[in-house]
Amino acid sequence: MKRTVAIILFLSFAIIGLSFLFYWWINNQENKQYKPIDAISPDASIILKIDNFETFVHALKSNRTWNGIDDNKQLETFASIIDYLDSAARFDNTIRTIITSSSTIAAFYNRYPKEDEFCFSISIPKELSKDDVLELVRLQGLGLAKTEEVTIDGNSGILVDTQNGTNSIFAFTVYGNLLLVSNSQEQIVESIEKLKSAQSANTDELFSSVYQTAANGVVANIFINPNELSKTISSNQNTNLVKGLAAWIGLDVIIEQNIVQANGLILLSNNKNEFYKIFTHQKPVNFSLRSYLLAKSKFFVWYGIPQISTYLTDYMDYIDELGLSEPYNKNLSEFLGKTGISLEEFLNAVFDGEVSTTYCDFESKGAYWYMLVNTKSGSGTIQQIERISKSSLEKETFKPDKNYSFIIAKNPIRSYLPILFGNNFLNVYDEYFTVIDNVIVFGPSVESLKLYIEEHLRSNTLAKNSEFSSVLNRVSTTSNLLYYSKGFDSPVFETLKIHNEDFKLTNEIKSSSRNILWQVVGGSQKLFSMLVLQSGNGTVKENKLKDVRWVCKLLAEPFGKPHLLKNHINGEFEVLVQDINNNIYLISKKGHILWKRTVDSKIIGNVRQVDIYRNGKLQMAFATSKKIYVMDRNGKDVTGFPVELVNGISSPLSVFDYENNREYRLFVASPDKHIYCFDKKGKMVEGWLKPKTETVVTTRIGYVKRNGKDYIVVFDKNRPYLLNRRGQERVKIKSLFTKANNSEFYLDRDSKGYHIVTTDTLGVIHRLYLDGTVEQIGIEPLSSRHTFQMSDNQYFFADENKLSIYTKKAEPVNIAISSLGDFDENSLQVLEPEGMVLLSKNQNIYGYNFSGNTQPNFPVPGTTPLIKIDNQNKSYVTLSKHLGVVCINLK
Repeated sequence: MKRTVAIILFLSFAIIGLSFLFYWWINNQENKQYKPIDAISPDASIILKIDNFETFVHALKSNRTWNGIDDNKQLETFASIIDYLDSAARFDNTIRTIITSSSTIAAFYNRYPKEDEFCFSISIPKELSKDDVLELVRLQGLGLAKTEEVTIDGNSGILVDTQNGTNSIFAFTVYGNLLLVSNSQEQIVESIEKLKSAQSANTDELFSSVYQTAANGVVANIFINPNELSKTISSNQNTNLVKGLAAWIGLDVIIEQNIVQANGLILLSNNKNEFYKIFTHQKPVNFSLRSYLLAKSKFFVWYGIPQISTYLTDYMDYIDELGLSEPYNKNLSEFLGKTGISLEEFLNAVFDGEVSTTYCDFESKGAYWYMLVNTKSGSGTIQQIERISKSSLEKETFKPDKNYSFIIAKNPIRSYLPILFGNNFLNVYDEYFTVIDNVIVFGPSVESLKLYIEEHLRSNTLAKNSEFSSVLNRVSTTSNLLYYSKGFDSPVFETLKIHNEDFKLTNEIKSSSRNILWQVVGGSQKLFSMLVLQSGNGTVKENKLKDVRWVCKLLAEPFGKPHLLKNHINGEFEVLVQDINNNIYLISKKGHILWKRTVDSKIIGNVRQVDIYRNGKLQMAFATSKKIYVMDRNGKDVTGFPVELVNGISSPLSVFDYENNREYRLFVASPDKHIYCFDKKGKMVEGWLKPKTETVVTTRIGYVKRNGKDYIVVFDKNRPYLLNRRGQERVKIKSLFTKANNSEFYLDRDSKGYHIVTTDTLGVIHRLYLDGTVEQIGIEPLSSRHTFQMSDNQYFFADENKLSIYTKKAEPVNIAISSLGDFDENSLQVLEPEGMVLLSKNQNIYGYNFSGNTQPNFPVPGTTPLIKIDNQNKSYVTLSKHLGVVCINLK
C-alpha cells in the first residue's frame, strides 16, 4: 500500500515538474530575443537586410528606375507590401518606431512555379506585446484594407487584403520578439519552424561568412543565392542562366535618384566548381577592348583572362559540374582533327588576355552579334588562321575611303571559339572576320563587318562615350568580367523570363536611357563584385537622331565650328574640327578620323586653304591666340610655320592673293593694337608698316580690289579703316561708327558705287563707300549683341528671340518671334540655295524659310554653322557638345 502511494506521489510530482518545464520552455520560446535573420531559411534566393526601413523606402521611391518597374507583375506584390508598411508608419508613430528602431530582413523564396514568396522579419521593442502589435495592424487596416483574424501555427495572426487590384493578401503574426509578414501563411509557418529549430540561414557557414561582411550606413545589404535564384530566372536560350555561378553574393547597396550602386564579395563553395571560380586564378586586367567595342552596343560581355590555359582547365571543370562536358569535348576534338593543333595551342599563340561578345543596333541597317578577340598581332593571327585552315582564305578588301583598307575574310574555324568561351558567346554567328589593329572582329556577314569598321573609324566606341564612361568610372579599373546592358530593351532583358514568363516592363522603362553594369574582380579566392544601374536624363526615343548619316566622336567635347576643306587628291570635301583640349582632327566625308594633332590654343575664326607651292596641292592655314599655322593635308607643318607672335593674336587669320599668283599675304591683328602681315614663307612682309588701330581688332580683316586699287578693310571697337598695301589709310572716312561685334561686312554695289555694308551696335545699317562717305539706314532697334548677315539681296538680323528679314531698301520682308526664348548669340546662318535660315539654342538647330516659317524636320542636334559636305545627298556637318561631330541630311 505504501509503495502504491509513493508511486502515485512520484508520478504526480513528475507530471507537475514536466508541466512546469513545458510551461517554462513555452514561455522561454515566447520571450526569447531573436534576431530578424533567425527567421530566414537558408534556401532563400535573395535576402535583403534593411537597417532603417524609412530611409530605404525614401531612397527606393526617389529612384527613377524603381518608379519605372515597381508596377511590373513580378514585383507588384513586393511593392505593395512596401507601400503598405510605409503608409502605416506615416500614420502611426508606434509602427514607425517598430520598423525604424532595428533592422528589417526581407527574404524571397522560389517554392512555387508561378510566383515568389517573401517574408519580412522585423524586431519589435520589448515594451510592446504581441497583442499590441496585432491590434495596431488591425487598426491600420480600417478603411484601407480588409482584415481577418486567423491562427498561424498556433499563433494569433491577421490577414490583410490591401484591395488594390494586385491580389495582395498579407499575413501578419508575432513570434517571440519578431513581427513576421508574408504573402504566404505557409512561409510564416516555415519561418516559425526555423526559429524553433534554430536552423536559419545564419547557420549556413558560407552565408554566415558573407553576412558578416555587410557594411553599415548603406541603404541596404543584399545577399543572393544564385542556385536558388536559378529556379526563378531563366532566358529563352539558357534555363540555367545563373545556376552554378557561386554560392552566395553579398552586396552593400546605395540608392540615389539616378543611381543604384552595389559592391561586395562573391563566396564560392569549397567542394563545387562554380563559374566565378574560374576568375580566382586570373589576374585582373585593364578593359582595353572598350576602345574597340562600339557605342552602338546594346549589350556586351567581356572577359579578362590573361592565363588562357588555366581558364580552359577551370571552365572544363565548371561545365563538367553541370554535366555538359560531352559537347564541349566534341568541339575541342573537331578543331584538333580539322586543323592539326589544339584550340589551347592556337589560343596560346595568338590570344592576348581579352575577349568580348557584343550586340550592336545600327537601327535601319540592322542589328548584329559580334565577337572581339584581342590578339598579340593582328597580321600574325591572320597568318595563323590561314596556316591552320590549310588553304588560302576566301577574302575581300574593304576600302571605306581612300585612306583605309581592311581585309574581310570567311572564317575557316567558324563556331569553335564561341563554343569554347561558353553560353555568353553562343549568340555569335562568326561566319566572317576582320582585323582592326590587333583586334579580330567576328561577325555574321561582310556587310555587318563593314558597318562595324565604319563606326570604329568614326571613333564611335565605348571609350569615347561619355554616358558609358560615367558608369565605368564607378567600378574598378581592372577586372575579369563585365556584363553591360544599355537600357532594359537589350537582348538580355528581352529574353529574360521570371517563372517561365516574359519579364515584362512598361514602354516607359524600356525606352528610358539606362545603363546597367556588373563587374567581377578576380585574382583571389574571395572575388570582389560591383553593380551599377544608372538612369539618364532623357529617353532613347528623345535621343534618337533624325536624318543622321553618321556621328564621329572626339577625345573631348567639340569646340568652335567645323571647317570645310577640299582634298586635292580626290576632290572630296573633308572637315577640320577642334575639341576643348586643343586637339584638331581631319575627318572624311564618311566621318572617319584621318588624323589628329594638338595645337597651342583655340582656332580663331575660319580655316583657309592655300596652295603655297603652286602645284595644286592644298594646305590649311589658320590662327590661334598665339600662332599662325600652315599645315599640309596630313597635319604636318609647312616650312616656316607656325609663326608665333610675341604679344599674341586677337583676330582670325585673313589670307589675300593680290594678283591671283598664289603669292599669299597672311594678316592678323594683335592685342598690342598692331596689324601684322606675313608672306607664305612665314616672314614679315617688307614695307608693311604694321599700322596701329585705336583699339584691339577682334574681327576678320577684309580685302577689296576695285579700279586698280587695293582696300584692306579693318574694324576695331571704335571705327573702320580702309588701308592700302603698305598699311597706310587710303581714304579718310567721313563718318566714324562702331561695328557690332556679331555683324558681318560685305562688299555690295548700288547706284552710288561699291561700298562695304554692315551694322553698328544699335542695329543701324552703314554703307561705307570706297571714297570714305558713309550712308546710314535705320530699321528697328536692336541690341549690341545682334547678328547681321546679307544673302540673296536681303538683310538678315537675329536678336534675342527675333529673326528679321529686310530688302536692301530696308523694307521688311518677314519677322519671326520664337516662343523658345532667346537664341544663342551669333548663331545666325543663312543657307541661300536651300532658302533657309538657321539659328541654334541649347545644342539644337532650328530652321526657318525666308518667309519666317519654321521648317519641317527641325530641330536637329548641334550648333550653327552647318557646313555642306556632300552636295548630292544634301549632307551637312555640325558640332554637338554631347554627341561630337554629326552629319545630317537636310531635306
